[in-house]
Amino acid sequence: MSRHKKKNKKNNSSKVNEEIMAKAADEMTEEENSSEAESENTEPEAEESSEAEVASEEASEEEASAESVAEESTAEEKSEEAVSEETAEEKTEESAEEAASEEAESDESAEDKSEAEESKESKQEKSPEKEKKEKKVSRDALREQTENERIRREARHRKRIRQQVTAYVILFFILALIGTGLYFGIRFFVDAARTHRAEQEAAELAAQQEQEAQEQAQPEPVVEETPAPTVEDLGPTPQEQLDALIASDIAAMTLEEKVQGLMFITPESITGVDRVMIAGEGTAAALSDFCPGGIIYSAKNVTNANQFSEMMATTSTLVSRPVFLATSETGLNESGLVGAGVVTSSMTPSDAAATGDVEQVVNVGINVGVGLHSVGITVDFAPVADLSVTAGGIGANASYGNDAAAITPYVTAMADGLLQSGITPVYKYFPSLAACAQNPLWGRAVCDRSIEDFRSNEFQVWLSAINAGASMIQMSNVIYPSIDSDSLPSSLSDKTVTGVLRDELKYDGVIISGPLSDAAITSYYTASDAAVMALKAGCDMIYSSPDPRAAVQGILDAVAEGVISEQRIDDALTRIYRVRYADELERLRGEYEQAAASMGVDLTGVQY
Repeated sequence: MSRHKKKNKKNNSSKVNEEIMAKAADEMTEEENSSEAESENTEPEAEESSEAEVASEEASEEEASAESVAEESTAEEKSEEAVSEETAEEKTEESAEEAASEEAESDESAEDKSEAEESKESKQEKSPEKEKKEKKVSRDALREQTENERIRREARHRKRIRQQVTAYVILFFILALIGTGLYFGIRFFVDAARTHRAEQEAAELAAQQEQEAQEQAQPEPVVEETPAPTVEDLGPTPQEQLDALIASDIAAMTLEEKVQGLMFITPESITGVDRVMIAGEGTAAALSDFCPGGIIYSAKNVTNANQFSEMMATTSTLVSRPVFLATSETGLNESGLVGAGVVTSSMTPSDAAATGDVEQVVNVGINVGVGLHSVGITVDFAPVADLSVTAGGIGANASYGNDAAAITPYVTAMADGLLQSGITPVYKYFPSLAACAQNPLWGRAVCDRSIEDFRSNEFQVWLSAINAGASMIQMSNVIYPSIDSDSLPSSLSDKTVTGVLRDELKYDGVIISGPLSDAAITSYYTASDAAVMALKAGCDMIYSSPDPRAAVQGILDAVAEGVISEQRIDDALTRIYRVRYADELERLRGEYEQAAASMGVDLTGVQY
């Protein structure tokens, strides 16, 4: 609506200007014509001509003024359009005022136009003087009208300028307020962030200081290097594991069963017959209530290989616990198994030593062991470790010689051959039997050799056997007063068994008594007394008691009376079971060595 009115106003103003300019041009033309026609008139006419020139100049000035007004109007209209876009509300108010002004201008223009037409019509009728006067009046009126228009326009221009300045000032203040708000808002958030960060840093610093204070208050942890695995890291040794198994077996036994387990008997001693050839009903009945630790067989129990092998197999099924099935085969055919063809190749100790070939003695041991093992024998009472230092001494043929250093290799070679065949050797007789001219089998036997003599000779052989791993040693029944002033047979002498063999020579294997059926024993002691004395002396097994049941009862009575402790019996059984479970020990050792290898533990010098 406002733009339409402005457009109309602009058109009307242009029309007024055109009319003014046209009117001025007509007047100038008329004046020029009049001047040419009257150039020859009198001074009044000259004056009129001068006035015409003045009028022409005035007309030119009016035309220039009109053009200036038109230019100003155009500039003002452009300014008005700019202002109208910025101040829409003010334009609405101006449009009302301009509308009124435009109506007045329109009326004035119409009147001027009418007057101009009338003046033109009357111009033809009036005289020149009147026309000049009228023109002058018309010019004055035009000047006044133009001046008024200019004044109004200047007023409107100034008003617009004021409005623009006001708008800019308001805009400036608004922008200033917004800028101030942003400034203080940003500053508020920056200050808040700084405060929060300062508080956080202060809290972190306080926490760090507190942690440092705690660390200073606490001792620095000692960083320990992980030590290399040792033997202790492997856990219980194989021997300790085996002892735990043995302790479990012993704990499950009654005291009587334990004592029976110490007996190494002949089959005749529990069956009551003179010669056992088969394991029949008598043997079954005897073994049903008496389970010995071992049974020793001799030549009278052998007729042929099949008979003996069958008797061994049957006996193994009749015992409630594993037992040692033993014989004595040193190469002299005292077992009867060489003649029965069980042992196919053998050699007496003296003949073997005469060869000077230790390896041949090993082979003898292997051949003997293979034969014994084939019929079920597990223990051989061989080799003989005696020195035949006395002419005509007992068992001279069973000895490998009279020089300790010379015979030691043969003794250990024979034992090694038996072990290779799966037979446990029993070294015999400690401290010596061959050194005595008397045989304890037939009665009291005494040898006057000094203990220093034994230490220089026989003890060297025994020490070699012990160091070689002898698991069993059998005592002799010879009396050695230089060792035991009480003149007790060696099997019953604690000074000989414990004092010398256990303590001096440091032997911890199974000690078996000499045959308690020898006359050197039975002539002076009952079966029960001899068994108790042998056990108290340090023997672990009672060999060939003439009455095993009486021997067991004597030991039970001794335990009841406090003469022998049950722990002593348990210790003896532990040694016996270590030999019996030798195969299990080897298995445990293999596992132990594998574990040591995987962990990088060196077992050099370790006893396990």
